[in-house]
Amino acid sequence: MRLRNQLLALSLLTLLLPWSGWKLVQELENFLRQAEENALLVSAHTLTQVLPAEYQAELKLARGQALPLRQLAMEPIADGYLADWPEVEQNLSFESSSGPLRMNLLAGRYGTHFYLAIKVTDPGDISATTYNTGSNEAGERAGVILYVQSKRGQFSYMISTEAPGPLTVNSQGGNGTRLNAAWMDDADGYTVELSLPGDVERISIGAVAPAFTMQGVSFERYAGTLDGRQQGHWLELVSRNDGVSRWLAKTVPENTRAWLVQTDGWVVGDSGPADTGSSELTWVKRVLYQAVANSDMTLREDPPPWPVRFEGRVIDAALQGGSGALWSRDAESAAVYNLVALPVFDVDTAIADPDGRAIGVVVLEARSEGLLLMTNRALGRFSMIALLLVVVLAAGLWLFASRLSHRVQRLSGAVSRAMDNSGRVSDLPMTTSADELGELARNTEKLLRAVSEYTGYLQKLAGRLSHELKTPIAITRSSLENLASFDLDPAARQYLSRAQEGLDRQAAIVSAMSEAQRLEGSVRTADWETINLSEMLKHSVDAYRSVNPSRTITLNLPAESCKLRCAPDLIAQALDKLVDNAISLSAEACEIDISLQYEEKSVLICVANSGTLLPDVLHDQLFDSLVSLRDNRTSGQHLGLGLHIVRLVAEAHGGKVSARNLPNDKGVEFTIRLPAS
Repeated sequence: MRLRNQLLALSLLTLLLPWSGWKLVQELENFLRQAEENALLVSAHTLTQVLPAEYQAELKLARGQALPLRQLAMEPIADGYLADWPEVEQNLSFESSSGPLRMNLLAGRYGTHFYLAIKVTDPGDISATTYNTGSNEAGERAGVILYVQSKRGQFSYMISTEAPGPLTVNSQGGNGTRLNAAWMDDADGYTVELSLPGDVERISIGAVAPAFTMQGVSFERYAGTLDGRQQGHWLELVSRNDGVSRWLAKTVPENTRAWLVQTDGWVVGDSGPADTGSSELTWVKRVLYQAVANSDMTLREDPPPWPVRFEGRVIDAALQGGSGALWSRDAESAAVYNLVALPVFDVDTAIADPDGRAIGVVVLEARSEGLLLMTNRALGRFSMIALLLVVVLAAGLWLFASRLSHRVQRLSGAVSRAMDNSGRVSDLPMTTSADELGELARNTEKLLRAVSEYTGYLQKLAGRLSHELKTPIAITRSSLENLASFDLDPAARQYLSRAQEGLDRQAAIVSAMSEAQRLEGSVRTADWETINLSEMLKHSVDAYRSVNPSRTITLNLPAESCKLRCAPDLIAQALDKLVDNAISLSAEACEIDISLQYEEKSVLICVANSGTLLPDVLHDQLFDSLVSLRDNRTSGQHLGLGLHIVRLVAEAHGGKVSARNLPNDKGVEFTIRLPAS
């Protein structure tokens, strides 16, 4: 990975800044919610302490003897269906002790009339309507028996029918008000809806159904408050206490709703819906706040406008003498609601029994609009600041990384170009910089200059050695010649022969080194002229063929003549070295191909031979002085100066020389590339 990409990846650590801010906003939201919950609990505690005595007496009323009236938003249609009744599950339930018979009772008020909804579950063998078709006596029919007590007296009704639908119910004895009702059968039993006059104070009601045996009717089953078919316990029709509701509305804090609840969950007083003045939020703000808010927070279900009963762990905790709290959030508006509950104790027994059971519960609910707006405002501001900082830091790091990467690439390129093939060193950039890259550039420059000096020493070493070794070789040669004139035994004569061979090899080495030194000097003093290179190659190849009649040497020339300004003697000498190298490294059956080509404003002289391949080393090393990759045991003595001379000639003409193995291992090709005139 490049340096700039590494620093760019490192800049991702700046994301810790918005993450920490996100956590900070979450902590702020939790702190604000805790503060609001505490404030709401304080308000609820105040209500429990100042609750008037007459309202405490209302709480002491046993709800088992009362039938709460729910406030109906519209007049129910008497059709036997409960779709227009709110909170159907909040009902009074009665079960028969002598069989699977259940009655669920609902009561409501709309205007000046009361309404009852009775759901009877009777999984018997015969439905009530079927049974009623065989009985004309009211005292034997199955259905609902209702006793009503009002200011005008007490009346009884037998609600039964032979077929579902609307029906009119007359009082037994004919003295009571005629009631309108509707009967609807279902799979488990039947449902009855009926209306009552507004002066009804209490009722006693129950469902009656026969129980069958194999021989017929054996007994009747009852579910409700009746004593058989007679009036039993009375149920008081209790509406919300308007006095309690008005007192709660005046006492609770602003934008808060309060309920006074009895121990069985029935609502005694309701302050009414609070004017929260809900704010409109964009979907972005809703998503952000839902992310900030506790993800485990309960989703709020749409509550009824006028709840008649409270259930749940919050109420249970308050009834146990503690406090309950519940946070919920609205899925659409992202608003959060805080519901708290505190117990109400009887002031008459609280002193004597501090751990006495609660007689009621005060429930408060507040919608946290202020909390929502504050959190959104804090989150929005911090998000903008954090985003701006992240962008600025990432851009700064990227620019710094780009500049640093550019400097490193510049230094790397300069180092790769600092030393040419002749060993000359050029100056490096950034040697005056005070940072680590400047120190690296200075140290690299020192190293390159040391290498350059050593390279120069090696380049002059051959000339110095050849000059110093000429005199000792001459003395040794004359001594060996004089010794050869004496009469020597065969063993001595053998040693003398071996000494002469070694001396000849030394003389060849000195001669080759002298030749390279002379060539380096002749390169600077060579005569330059414009020649037809094609003609020169023809004459040279003819000479090679005459000297090596057993070898196949081919020449490929371009169609047009090739004019080149050069030093002809040097070019011929370089070509001689390449051809001699090709002949010595290949067998007699191998073909040697010499060609002249044009390529990208350059003239290419190529010498290729089949057979021998270059070893798997850096091919540029072949052209260094005193470097030979031949096996001297089979090819004679070679010092590696021939190809070095070829490189000197090519560089003297502003060109270069290269070597490569031909495709499919067909052989080797050496190429001299010279700039065209």
